[in-house]
Amino acid sequence: MLQQLFMQSLNGLGVAGILVIAAAGLAIIFGVAGVINMAHGQFIMVGAYVAAYVDSQGGSMFLAIPLAFIVVAILGLVVERGVIQWIYDRPLETLLATWGVGIIIEVIMKFIFGTLGQKVGWPDLLDGSIKIFARPPHFPYYRVFHVALAIAIMAVTFYIIYRTNFGLKVRAVRRNRSMAGCLGIDTAKIDMLIFMYGSGLAGIAGAVIAPIKAATIDMGFSYAVSSYMVIVLGGVGNLLGIPTGSFLIGEGETLLAFRYNTVIGQLLVFLAIVIAIRVFPRGIFGYQERR
Repeated sequence: MLQQLFMQSLNGLGVAGILVIAAAGLAIIFGVAGVINMAHGQFIMVGAYVAAYVDSQGGSMFLAIPLAFIVVAILGLVVERGVIQWIYDRPLETLLATWGVGIIIEVIMKFIFGTLGQKVGWPDLLDGSIKIFARPPHFPYYRVFHVALAIAIMAVTFYIIYRTNFGLKVRAVRRNRSMAGCLGIDTAKIDMLIFMYGSGLAGIAGAVIAPIKAATIDMGFSYAVSSYMVIVLGGVGNLLGIPTGSFLIGEGETLLAFRYNTVIGQLLVFLAIVIAIRVFPRGIFGYQERR
C-alpha cells in the first residue's frame, strides 16, 4: 500500500509537470496583458497537431516541441495583431473575441485534419521506466521528461522575466501600465511579445500531451480548464503561483483518484480550490495592491 501511494505521488509530479507547461503561457498572458485567452485550449490543440504532423513525417518529438512553439507563437502573433490589440482595455470583448477565435481555429483544424484523432509516438529514448521498487508499478521515463521540461520552462521564464532588460519592462507594464508608457516603454510591443511567448508555451504543452492523449480537436478544453484553476489557486502575476498551483492540483487529483475515482478526485480538488479562494482571494502568491 505504501509503495503504491509513493508511486501515485510520483505520478502526481508528472501530472503537475504537464499542468505547469499548460498553464505557464496562459498565466503570463493574463498576468501581463490582462487577456483572458479563451482560445488557450485551441492553441494547445494546434501544438498537438504539429507534433502529429512531425511524427507522420518520421520526425521526433524533440523536433516537434520547438516547431510547435514557433508555429503557435506565430498563430498568437496573428491573433494578437489581428484582433486583441484593438480591445486590450475591454476585458469582456477580449473574452468573447478569443472564444470566437477558438471556434474558428477548431473549424480550420477540422477542415485540414478531419475529425478523427491522430496518434503520436514517443521517441525511443523515452521508452521504459525507472525501477524504484522490485515490483511494478515503475515510474515511466516520459513522466520524468514532463517534470524536467516543466522545470526547464520555468527556469527560462524566470530568467527572462527577472534577469533581462525585456523582463524588467514586462514587470513595469504589469505593475503600472500607464507609468511604464510615460517612461518610454512600448507597452503595445510588450503585449505582443508576451502574447507570442505565452502562445508558444501552449504549443509546447500540446506537443507534450499528444503522445499521452492523442491529437484530437477537443483535447485542449480540459487542459485549459485546469490551467485556469492553476492560475486562480496560485495567484495572478507571480510566477511562483504556477508550479505551486500545478503541484497542489496534480498531486491532489492523482492521490484522490487513487483513493476514490477520477470524478470524485476532481470534484474534491475543485471544492478545495473554492475553499482556498475564500482564504486567499487573490491566490496563494497573488499581489496585494494598495488602494
